[in-house]
Amino acid sequence: MNHSSFDDRYRRFIENLDHIPPLPAIVSQLLKVVGSAETSAGDVAELIEKDPALTSKVIRLANSAFYGVPRGVSSVQSAVVILGFHTLKSIVLSTSIIDLFPVNSSGGSFERVRFWKHSILCALTARKIADNLIDRLCVDPQSAFCAGIMHDIGKLIFELFTPREYASVCRKSKDGEMPMSAAETENMGLNHADIGRILSDKWALPLDLEAVIVNHHEPQMEKNAVELVSLINIADNLVHRLDYGLWEKEAFFPEWEYARKVLSIDNDKYERIRVSLPDEIEKFQNFFSIIGG
Repeated sequence: MNHSSFDDRYRRFIENLDHIPPLPAIVSQLLKVVGSAETSAGDVAELIEKDPALTSKVIRLANSAFYGVPRGVSSVQSAVVILGFHTLKSIVLSTSIIDLFPVNSSGGSFERVRFWKHSILCALTARKIADNLIDRLCVDPQSAFCAGIMHDIGKLIFELFTPREYASVCRKSKDGEMPMSAAETENMGLNHADIGRILSDKWALPLDLEAVIVNHHEPQMEKNAVELVSLINIADNLVHRLDYGLWEKEAFFPEWEYARKVLSIDNDKYERIRVSLPDEIEKFQNFFSIIGG
């Protein structure tokens, strides 16, 4: 595809994205207040309580085995105090994104159930890695979780606006045993990272999240959030190795050669993380039954 065709395609997606609802106001507000030193638990609770459905999910998650809170949580403010601002941010962002692109029962090439399973498992794995490296990284585990949820969001935009073409991309990837990003570029002239950049700008997402969405397959291109992008690169690769992709045996890009060096993960630590992942898979259903229900 020549440069002019790419520009036309890119422009068309920008126009199509005008039809996507903006992030719920509560998400935009929460992303702002969580970063302020003046924000109190009451401020965050007051925001969340404006949405009854979200309030219910926050309390259910806070009381679930997923977070393992030792005592019952009966209010949003208690949840904020016990779980912390960044955990609440990850819950609200995850819930809102899944509500915008809900699971369906499609049996086609692109199944949202499998998409969200991959994304949530990537989020859980990323949080696990960040927890293990908390003493040496400047990456908050809940920020890693959010990044895992969001890293492939561009695929949903393709599937939403160009379902037939994207079904062909899925078949090409599957039949040719090539990574989706490569098949997207060959068939459509741009890939889910390109689309993710457009969406990130539209939603005014935090810059570290945009960095992950754009560069999770190419961490070497990232100049600022390189630790977080490298972490998601490793988490994404691990989840694919466990065969949780868009279909069985989905082809995927290899882990960036220097990602483990960036994160100071030696072979022993990597192996400990890898063998612990079945525990994260068990947590998936608990999380998804609440947040995706």
